[in-house]
Amino acid sequence: MINKRIARWVMLALLGVGAAMIGVEVWHARQTPVVAESAPSFAFPDLDGRVWPSDTWQGRVVLINFWASWCAPCVKEVPTLIDAQRQWGDRGLQVLGIALDQGEPVRAFAERLTINYPVLLAGMDGFDLSQSFGNETLSIPYSVVLDRNGRVRHQHLGIVSPEQLAQWVPPLLAEPVASEASPRAE
Repeated sequence: MINKRIARWVMLALLGVGAAMIGVEVWHARQTPVVAESAPSFAFPDLDGRVWPSDTWQGRVVLINFWASWCAPCVKEVPTLIDAQRQWGDRGLQVLGIALDQGEPVRAFAERLTINYPVLLAGMDGFDLSQSFGNETLSIPYSVVLDRNGRVRHQHLGIVSPEQLAQWVPPLLAEPVASEASPRAE
C-alpha cells in the first residue's frame, strides 16, 4: 500500500515537472523577440490556385499567420488579423494567412469571415515552414512579423492580440526599406 502511494506521488511529481518544462518552453517562445538575418523563402498556392512566392511582399511589413480551419484559437484570432489588414494595409502591412489544411474547408471559412488578406494553402508543408520560422512546438496559431527588409522581428505562439499588434506593427511601418548597395563611382 505504501509502495503504491509513493509510486503515485513520484508519477504526479514527474508529470508536474514535465508540464512545467513544456510551460516554460511555450512561455519562452511567446516572449522572445527575434531579429533574424532573413526569413526563409516559400511559395504556396492561394485559394484560386495562383502560386505566390514569398518575395511578392518585399518592401512591406508582413504578418505571417500559420493557422487551420479546424483550430479553435486560430478561428478566434482571424478577426484581429482582418482588422490589422484594414487598419495598416494602406501604410505597408501585409497580413498573410498560411493554412495548414487544404481546399474547401479553408475556402468556406475565408468566405464566411470575408478575409481581406491572401490565404495560401500549405497543407502539412506549412508545419515545416513554421518550424523554420522558429515554431519549435509545431503548435498553432503561430505568427511571425517580418520587417520591410524581410527580417524576422517578432514570433508569437498562440492568439495574437490587438494590443500586441499595436506595439509591433507601427514601429516597423516607420522603418525605411534598406536600399541596395549602390556601385561606387570610380
